[in-house]
Amino acid sequence: MRATRFVITLLAVLAPGSAVAMTTYVYCINDRIEVDPRDPQQMRSDRGDSEICIIGPSFDFGPDARRWVEANLRAGVGGACTCK
Repeated sequence: MRATRFVITLLAVLAPGSAVAMTTYVYCINDRIEVDPRDPQQMRSDRGDSEICIIGPSFDFGPDARRWVEANLRAGVGGACTCK
């Protein structure tokens, strides 16, 4: 019982810290909105010939990036965008 309580407490303490530590970016990739923690250089390397641009600020918490997309781009992740 004590071990279970310890593990649950440990997970509760570690989870928020790990979520906050990751920077998340708002991209337009091939005319679709994406939210991803990979930095621009990594995205270009992973996506090859895709047209990629950053279309919003960076965030420390992924759900904040998604909320920003909905509030400011009036679309959801996966919605239409352009890099022009």
